[in-house]
Amino acid sequence: MEPLSIGDLVRWIVDYKFFEAPPDGLVLPSDPIWAYGIIIEVSEIDPMSVVLVRLDTKTYQILHMIHDGFEIVSKISGEENG
Repeated sequence: MEPLSIGDLVRWIVDYKFFEAPPDGLVLPSDPIWAYGIIIEVSEIDPMSVVLVRLDTKTYQILHMIHDGFEIVSKISGEENG
């Protein structure tokens, strides 16, 4: 995994537009709603924890890459992810 950097653009799922219930009864989320943010600080103790500015609400948030499930959309150097 590439190290996180100040200026990276990240995204994470905040909700789903709807849930589907196939005949087998298992209810599954569908069509995720993504939030986007720019990293402004990376923790020195846990480099997977960051402070970012969420682009739609312009609020600060603290997220952890594994626990909050965010992914890198674009690196500050301009490299795109997938």
